[in-house]
Amino acid sequence: MWEVLKTPSAALVALLLTASLMACGGDSSSSTVAGAGGEGQSGNSSSGAAASGNFVPRHHHDSGGGSQQYRVKGGDNSVQEFGSEANASERDAAAVALHDFLDARAAGDSAAACRYLSKKAVKSFEKFAAQAKRAESTSCGEILEKLTNPAARGLLKAESAQADVGSLRVEGERAFVIYTAIDGTVIAMPMAHEGGAWKVASLAGTPLS
Repeated sequence: MWEVLKTPSAALVALLLTASLMACGGDSSSSTVAGAGGEGQSGNSSSGAAASGNFVPRHHHDSGGGSQQYRVKGGDNSVQEFGSEANASERDAAAVALHDFLDARAAGDSAAACRYLSKKAVKSFEKFAAQAKRAESTSCGEILEKLTNPAARGLLKAESAQADVGSLRVEGERAFVIYTAIDGTVIAMPMAHEGGAWKVASLAGTPLS
């Protein structure tokens, strides 16, 4: 199940990235996470991670409520039932990382966006670009900037504005943030916990609805 969900949303990535970058998106995966049971209302603020260029971390409010709200009767609920529900404070921390990543992309600050990606995701991204010779530099920020489709800017801004995190499902070293995105689409985003901070473990999430 985890292997399948590492593949980004085709609809989003088709606009976000070139065909070459889409091929490497599925290599992203998570590192270490920790979680505990519990659900509740969340309200979070910026993680304060380093940013540059046009990006300024900002506050978001998330509705919370846990993964129960996303379960589909008779459907595939493997993510919604994955591991256990994290408590509100841990969910908030993961939500901040996700929002900052989405906001950095929307602001066109690729270097900042890369700071919110897990080390393994960045490594696979840079390795792919180097092998494909798609960019003169192999730094994550420069590669992402060169490969991002300008036509995706409006979509990225809409996604960052509408993202509403409701759940964090955790099991061992794996976790998913589940959030409502554009037009009510429910997205599962792999996350990783590195050096005491949450990181996004893929360039795009997988639609659950």
